[in-house]
Amino acid sequence: MKVWNRCWVGWLTAQLSAGFAQSALAQGIRNVIPKDQPPITRTFPPSPVERTPSGTGKFVIFTREEVGGKGEWDFVAAAWECIPSKPELPITKRVEFCHSSWNASPLLDVLVRDDSRDRFPRFVRLQVNAGDRDQVVNLYDVNYHTWDLRCIWQGRRLSAFGAIQENVYCRDGESWFRLKSSSGAIEQGPLPFIPLNADVSHWVVRKPGDATGEWSYDCTKQQFVARFEPVAADGVSLLSSDGRNRAWILFARPAGWEGGTIHGTMILQRAGQGTDVRVPITMQARAGSARPVIPLGVNVSFTPQGFLEFTAANHASNTLEDVWAVDVATGRTTTGKRLHQVSAPSFEVFDGVPTPEYLRSYLPQFTHFGRSGLAPAFLMHLGMLKEAPEYPDCDAAVSPDGRHVFYRAKKGPLANVFIYGNLQSKKTVQWAAPAGIKVGDVAEFVWVETP
Repeated sequence: MKVWNRCWVGWLTAQLSAGFAQSALAQGIRNVIPKDQPPITRTFPPSPVERTPSGTGKFVIFTREEVGGKGEWDFVAAAWECIPSKPELPITKRVEFCHSSWNASPLLDVLVRDDSRDRFPRFVRLQVNAGDRDQVVNLYDVNYHTWDLRCIWQGRRLSAFGAIQENVYCRDGESWFRLKSSSGAIEQGPLPFIPLNADVSHWVVRKPGDATGEWSYDCTKQQFVARFEPVAADGVSLLSSDGRNRAWILFARPAGWEGGTIHGTMILQRAGQGTDVRVPITMQARAGSARPVIPLGVNVSFTPQGFLEFTAANHASNTLEDVWAVDVATGRTTTGKRLHQVSAPSFEVFDGVPTPEYLRSYLPQFTHFGRSGLAPAFLMHLGMLKEAPEYPDCDAAVSPDGRHVFYRAKKGPLANVFIYGNLQSKKTVQWAAPAGIKVGDVAEFVWVETP
């Protein structure tokens, strides 16, 4: 099953930030963040001769900088530019968005439902304080060549589901709209569908005029593939690679259950078949809170041989796993046991990013970082880091192609030094932190290329 580490990290960061803000204000710190402030405070654009040529890669540092006086709660969300191909230039502030308890970040970042992460970094989202326990959202369009900036949308809530070609599907509370990546125009009219979920190259959507059915939608061909009846139960779903079949793994937490063996159901839905195939399954799991049942040692997949297969670690053996398989063509079900084969990951790809061979032995200790773990792994390889840092001890990022990394330590000998690394040439560049960025300031790194 899929584990969305980066979604969890993004959600957790937001919750911790909001919780810390409420805790600080409860302790008597005075909130002086302006109300009803304009979405843009100041810009510091480069002169025409300072602008980087088209295609120049750079890291943008989105910060939340503390500006409040003693006993005051006040921060500014800003953006800084770092150009590795011009190491003689200092890290330079380009934008102060406005006062906020949060930093800005790309719209298509950690919380998208599909694989659109890192696409269209020109669209930047910032949550802004509108009261002690309220906030609004600003959406910006940033030109990383001229650093022209405009606020193109404001509302109470904003999330991005994902992108199909040049359309970014966004949600404001219960309303949906499309954002055109080529122009920044917002299309508020009726959508061709309502997105529900995403799986590889297909989305699961609600089709106009069909109040109950859920459809698989081919994002490449931009066409509906198959209709499925919704399943009214908690669980996870998986589409086959052609979008014509859908699997569900359902489980409910019994009263008094606190972990161990639990019973569930595997459902196979097939295009053109009116009856679902239902198979009782058993698995090991632990009790959770946000997710009441957390399966352990399980896997569900559509196999190349035409089966839907669910495997679960056998509770009575360290070497066997239980197997339930459904022939997709016939619906015939078989069960059995087989040797549990655990293959060590090769780390040729790390959270969707290709990795050089010389780094792969370092990566097992950075899986909880997601792809940004390539940055400390690279510095450990070079000997610039002697010990593996913990996630809160640094800020790190990697470009979508896996070639460029950026790193800042929050403590130790490299504290508050910004380090760029090229994973192909192994070249590094260092900059001292500018006066405007302190060790305690929040910083998020995003790789962009000049349009």
